[in-house]
Amino acid sequence: MVNNHLAAVAVMFVAAAVPPAVRAQEPKPAPAPAAATPAVPQDAKTLLANVAKAMGAESVKTIQYTGSGSNAGIGQNRNPDADWPLVRVKSYTRDFDFSTPVAASRAQLVRVQGGAEQMQEQTILPTAPWGQQYDVWLSPFAFLKGAMANPTTIEARTVLGVPYTVATFTLENKYKVSGYIDSQNMIHKVETWVDNPVFGDLKVEALYTDYRDFTGVKFPMTIINKQDGRNTLILVVNEVKPNAPVTIQAPAPAAAAAPAAPAAVTVQSQEVAKGIFYLMGGSHHSVAVEFADHIAVIEAPQSEARSLAVIAEVRKAVGRKPIRYLINTHHHFDHSGGLRTYVEAGATIVTHDVNKAFYERVLAPTAPRTLGPDRLALAKKAPVLKIETVADKKVMSDKTRTLELHHIAGNAHNDGILLAYLPAEKILIEVDLYTPLAAGAKPPAAVSPNTTNLLENIERLKLDFDKVLALHGPGVATKADLYSFAGKPLPAAAGN
Repeated sequence: MVNNHLAAVAVMFVAAAVPPAVRAQEPKPAPAPAAATPAVPQDAKTLLANVAKAMGAESVKTIQYTGSGSNAGIGQNRNPDADWPLVRVKSYTRDFDFSTPVAASRAQLVRVQGGAEQMQEQTILPTAPWGQQYDVWLSPFAFLKGAMANPTTIEARTVLGVPYTVATFTLENKYKVSGYIDSQNMIHKVETWVDNPVFGDLKVEALYTDYRDFTGVKFPMTIINKQDGRNTLILVVNEVKPNAPVTIQAPAPAAAAAPAAPAAVTVQSQEVAKGIFYLMGGSHHSVAVEFADHIAVIEAPQSEARSLAVIAEVRKAVGRKPIRYLINTHHHFDHSGGLRTYVEAGATIVTHDVNKAFYERVLAPTAPRTLGPDRLALAKKAPVLKIETVADKKVMSDKTRTLELHHIAGNAHNDGILLAYLPAEKILIEVDLYTPLAAGAKPPAAVSPNTTNLLENIERLKLDFDKVLALHGPGVATKADLYSFAGKPLPAAAGN
């Protein structure tokens, strides 16, 4: 599922960095001599007029620039403290059209992953929702035009010893956008916030350095985008064309169509063994395990909406026993986006040690969620956040059931990834390392190292299982299916 993950997030153009020597430090302009540092203008109008003149923005109707660098997928890092994974960007072209109050943008790029080139395109129209449109406002020219067209406040601020004048305006009475203007009246940084299922109010920013002149228009030759302080795009610009002819339209055939409504969340349950319910529907699945007086749910993927649908299906399938535990296989955002729903319901989150500090931050009821408040943020009486962790193994059992959680050691996909195992029922539950094939589908040309690593851990732990409940894929698989997928003979053992 690694490729699926990257494809799912690529449309957002969110990601990582280039070699460590390039990305080690955030670039910043050299501080101007004290005597050359201007006083903050007394009013925003004067400040913005000075910036527009210095940058040559008054004449800019469109702009096109090209470059190369790197990006990657937000939320897919090896552990919560690591950078987002790197993918080289061989070529990058972006067009902006500033002829409307909200600019339009189109980016086209070629990424190189695993030796293969992948072409991608992102179009953002003025009617796009904020989750896409924010990326337009991060442009220095879009920011400047927005600041000049809206009520704007200014303040002096020093960052890393460098003085800036910060201009801020608000869009749709909700979204604050701030630009950091240096002593040369160049825009060094633009920042705003977007709603994210895991982070809540997620800070996004773009940094601009090494401005050069292109027929009277100043444009930065280095662009670094960040989310939650981590690099999401590093671009070295090699060509800039102010007022180039650009045409930005929605991709066919949706040029005149309204944005599609979000697909309805569906969950169907299948009792694969007594008290074990496979909760499928869409691209991500969960499993409910019934104990004598409570329920443990394995995985809370994607969003609050999906978690609410899973909980509703658990109530239909199992009844009113409390959901006491939510077992999280790993922190990747498509697998943790619904965790806060279970916190609000009073469940304890069970996860690997490596995730504890991160979850204490993002799952806290007080974590900022002003842009898209969820049930936990709106709760009149916030529950206590309860987290239990797993190092190598954890056993959860009572008189009716034993459930084992094992760390999948040495896996390149995630440092803290867990599998679940029901020894009495001979059921293995895993995600991302093996996804069963749909009917008629051909196996991959090469076996993923993650699948090989999964089998190595299964054999090391001597897990005896017949069924595999993968949390992606078309349905229940068998041990034989897994070994066939991995191109390995089924071991000779009892029960095979």
